Amino acid sequence: MFRLGRLTATRLPRAGSLALLMILLVAAFAGAPRRAALAQAEPQFQHLITVDADGFARQNKVVEVTLNFTPLIAGEGGSGALDPDSIRVHEIDANDDVIDADVPFQFDRAGNYHAANRARGTLVFLMTGSTAANETRRYQVRFDVAGSGFTAPAFTDLVGLTDSVGHKGYQSVRVVAGGVEYFYHKPGGGFATLLDADNNDWINWNTTPQGAGNFRGIPNMVHPNDGGYFHPGRTGVTTTVVHDGPLRATFRSGSNNNAWQVQWDIFPDYARMTVLKVAANYWFLYEGVPGGQLQPGSDRLTRSNGDSIPASGTWTTDITGDEWVFVTDQGLDRSLFLIHHQEDTKVDGYYADGTDMTIFGFGRNGNQRQLTGLPRQFTLGFVDETTVNAVRPVVNAAYKPLAITGANDDGDDEPGPICDSQPYTILFSPKVTKTVNGVVMSDEDIISYDASTCEVATVFDGTDAGLPSAANLDAIALKDGITYFSLLAPTTVPGIAGKVDDSDVVAYDGTDFTLYFDGSAHGLSTNAEDVDAIAFDETGKLLLSTFGGFTVPGISKGGDEDLARFDAGVWTLVFDGSHNAGLTAEDVVGASVAANGDIYLSLLDNFNVGGVSGTAADVFICTPGSLGALNTTCTYSLFWNATSFGLPAFDAIDIP
Repeated sequence: MFRLGRLTATRLPRAGSLALLMILLVAAFAGAPRRAALAQAEPQFQHLITVDADGFARQNKVVEVTLNFTPLIAGEGGSGALDPDSIRVHEIDANDDVIDADVPFQFDRAGNYHAANRARGTLVFLMTGSTAANETRRYQVRFDVAGSGFTAPAFTDLVGLTDSVGHKGYQSVRVVAGGVEYFYHKPGGGFATLLDADNNDWINWNTTPQGAGNFRGIPNMVHPNDGGYFHPGRTGVTTTVVHDGPLRATFRSGSNNNAWQVQWDIFPDYARMTVLKVAANYWFLYEGVPGGQLQPGSDRLTRSNGDSIPASGTWTTDITGDEWVFVTDQGLDRSLFLIHHQEDTKVDGYYADGTDMTIFGFGRNGNQRQLTGLPRQFTLGFVDETTVNAVRPVVNAAYKPLAITGANDDGDDEPGPICDSQPYTILFSPKVTKTVNGVVMSDEDIISYDASTCEVATVFDGTDAGLPSAANLDAIALKDGITYFSLLAPTTVPGIAGKVDDSDVVAYDGTDFTLYFDGSAHGLSTNAEDVDAIAFDETGKLLLSTFGGFTVPGISKGGDEDLARFDAGVWTLVFDGSHNAGLTAEDVVGASVAANGDIYLSLLDNFNVGGVSGTAADVFICTPGSLGALNTTCTYSLFWNATSFGLPAFDAIDIP
């Protein structure tokens, strides 16, 4: 059986004697100063969670509770954004005295998490030690708001995840938990290797044809006729690590046609798959080698009701009642259990592929896939037991639900995209007014999207700064703490005489507006020559693109697909869009230049440039081979899509 040898749990004594009473009294008095000191350093808000074993004994059980801290803060009279570093979990007794002030936990943010307005997520914590089948345990969650100065606690990592390791020729997720080592092929979406505590591989996928290697895997869920998704050694799937904490690691796999999606959660003692999206019938398969080699005469399969067959046998009926099975290697005295959480009447078939591998499937009847719809969950894990009565309590502890009070977020609303944390920030000015995660954004504002947290914030509020609400920014750039912008139409700007033309560029230092670039004074005088994109190159010189064709001193003919540099009255054509495949008919409406010279671009509408296609909500990158009039070449790649994150289309962008 899995054991968490690195964690020990201290539980209160339950017996009484005079000596014990004296010990407890001494401990209580000795502990009083500690509790007082603890309280002084505690976050100011608290929330009670109770966990009942609900009829099944548990051992070092991981608990998952969905919470929204925003209403919890408001309910205690507080205000402000949640500080995730302030979260603490204490176990308390019936008198609210602290039993364990350092309960291991992690807080996994929801896809649409927003610290100030929707601090949603899952609190994952460890119910340490033994919990009796009829026992209820109490936990106090403490938390505070931003600025409280807390440092996040650190815990022993019981689920170690390494992303994008090479394994048998495929980029893989490697997880080590409870003495078990998992290798999950990212482009295939399936487990290729499952090593037990003695380094025996119970799957052993390899490139040998058919059952001797290439057919093996877990969950091998989608038949090749429907795409063959979630099978090691295949392609057609994209896998993203969603959460990685000390108690739970989560990754999500979806077919590249967006028709199928599953999520795996790996815990210290077991792994659970949740089916999120399906497009046809499916099954859940274990095609592998118990203990590292299939031994049809001695390996066994046993159902939850005690029915058992050697691995050389067959099953063509449903598992009645609790739907689980375990596969045993008798020589190792070890079993792999496989659970289907939702009971049904579908055939759960088994037969052996000679001596090559097992072929067991929930919802498999011969070659028929019988599982349909949602929800479906499956769990697997090892146990060092071989009899049904010894395996049953371990299986029940793994998948039977706990009775939890204190969850305040049902998760039924649209969760939003999962935050795939990336090291960049993008600034944009939206085309329309929209509220996203409590942030009201308008076309006179500049909004930041922090890709490391997937949060949005207003970095320039046009009306607060003094612009009229009718103002519309259609070109932006931030440099050295100064905000630069151009306007869609002539507009009155505080501190600047007359109206600022749509061919001008304005600078704002946080207090005052000044005219930074006067378009009409430097050759931009027609309606087609309105500025609709600005940037600064890596040397700090101003780049501009216009609404239509333009003519300025030094450039006899420029187009709306070009970027021209203005340097102390001298114009040069830097990015000649007409000499890039697919850009001749386009209009550059957003631009930014990185320190390495890469040029980030957005266009007015749908495009296909150099093999890269997108819409007005996309930002793409030109990695220049060469620049200049008649001499611009680029390698193009997609960078960012606003609508993928629930954000509106934009008029302007900048990459700070």
